[in-house]
Amino acid sequence: MKYLLKKINKKLLIILFLAVLLRFGGLNWCLPHTPHPDEWNMAAAVTRLNWENKLNPQFFAYGQFPLYLTYFSARIYNFIPWINIKEIDIQEAVFFLRFWSATAGVGTVYLVYLISKRILTTHYSLLASILAAFTPGLIQIAHFGTTESLLSFFFLLIIYLSFKILEKAKARIFVFLGIVLGLSLATKISALIFTIPILMVIIFLLQRILMKPGKRTKGSFLLLCNSLVAFATSLVFTLITSPYLLLAYHESKRTLLYETAVAAGNTPVFYTRQFINTTPVLFQLQKVFPYALGWPILILGTLGIFLSLFLLIKPDKNKKTTLNLFASGKEIFSKAEHFKLQFLTLNFALLTYFFSQAFLFCKWTRFMAPIFAFFPIFAAILLSYLGNLRYLKFLLVVSCLPGLIFSSIYFQSDIRFAASDWIYQNIPSNSQILFDTGNVVDIPISPPNHPNTPNFPNYRLTSFDFYHLDENYELLPKLLNYLETSDYIIIPSRRIFANHLRLADKYPLTAKYYSLLFSGKLGFTEIKTFVPLASKVLGDEKAEETFTVFDHPTIRIYQKVVPLGQNDYENLFQYQ
Repeated sequence: MKYLLKKINKKLLIILFLAVLLRFGGLNWCLPHTPHPDEWNMAAAVTRLNWENKLNPQFFAYGQFPLYLTYFSARIYNFIPWINIKEIDIQEAVFFLRFWSATAGVGTVYLVYLISKRILTTHYSLLASILAAFTPGLIQIAHFGTTESLLSFFFLLIIYLSFKILEKAKARIFVFLGIVLGLSLATKISALIFTIPILMVIIFLLQRILMKPGKRTKGSFLLLCNSLVAFATSLVFTLITSPYLLLAYHESKRTLLYETAVAAGNTPVFYTRQFINTTPVLFQLQKVFPYALGWPILILGTLGIFLSLFLLIKPDKNKKTTLNLFASGKEIFSKAEHFKLQFLTLNFALLTYFFSQAFLFCKWTRFMAPIFAFFPIFAAILLSYLGNLRYLKFLLVVSCLPGLIFSSIYFQSDIRFAASDWIYQNIPSNSQILFDTGNVVDIPISPPNHPNTPNFPNYRLTSFDFYHLDENYELLPKLLNYLETSDYIIIPSRRIFANHLRLADKYPLTAKYYSLLFSGKLGFTEIKTFVPLASKVLGDEKAEETFTVFDHPTIRIYQKVVPLGQNDYENLFQYQ
């Protein structure tokens, strides 16, 4: 026991403790409401699971593994004697979805340490893990009950196991690798891209075996058998943990083809308009990585990537020490060559994943989430290569600040609650309020006991479909009528106005509405804006929209100060 305690790295424990705080802290944000549409859809699917319908979630946008993990976790939790919940509701499903995302998030930080330790000293491995603990995007996906945190964890675990196979290709590691790949595919079928590091390692091993004199046939056969075992195991675990990929094949295929068409831009939908006329790679570098990583980690990590690519083409000098491939003790790779292959695997996994996603029409932040954890590793590689930097502590603090500021989202009351409280206290009862449609949770959010609370204000709320204003000619007369009769306008996020003002030529009516509103020509003036601390300091309202609108939107409230009539609004819109 004393020996085990001595082996534990106390600094790593502190880092993991911080990771736990930053991922599990505020895990109940915005409950009992669920603003993230994917999270809501997954939670709803969990509530539909039961033995009578053979655990069919009737939801096939993702695999069933996270749904089953959540369902059985909730069931086990309900076995506790003092818990009296017969059916799993949305709120309980959301909590357990987030619980496993947070758990995977902590595991991701630990894997960053383990991977870094194979190519760096302990000091810089700890540096990589603390940067990962404070990476904003990793903190965010750990608070979403969706697939991204699990996928990030699985991708890193596959790379770590691939490194282990490069060292000693034992059969049990191949089996474990197959299990992890199977769970990845059962989480989201797009995890097929995770096979890249596995295939690379197999090719490396096969090449070296064929180059060695003697017993090449035996070594190649053993490698082939282990590889087949890995992929067969992955297939088995995919079908066990996501059986309706096969049992509901036609529905799964239809959903997969639809989602693929949306991602490629072949099927236009209203919620992908932010990607119209955007440039691949440049968009991610401007709208995704600076906010999901923070500028310091992005800069250090990117420089680390270029450095590692340079090191890959640098000639090897040290080829004295050898490592073993199989348990039989065959010497396959020199230490320098082994080190280089790990570098190559890590770089190739990152770059192939990035370029496979970057050129899609849809460039959501979540598409890049599985590689967020790579940047702390490459940042540590850069700092390790530069040596004992005088300002290392300063760089560490600066790099961690964005994540620390970002985490305030989950340690404070949700901004929608703050805005709703202000509305109930400052907007008179029976006021008519116009607001944008397309939000999973609308504002104002009613308290649990409303409308039974005496003297509590009631409003006439109108959710207007601005997404189709330019397509449906019946909507404009309705909008003009709502503008005449409304007392207040609420813009719950930048989701509609930012995209349509940018695309004014394509959506002229919608763009005109927002430009007239913001200029005050509609007779409304902005009286209150709720800006989350993260957006105030980090300026992330300009990020890719899903990075902010689900968990920390900026909310704007306008009051009518100049009453206008129907003719006035018709003239403003040049309406005939």
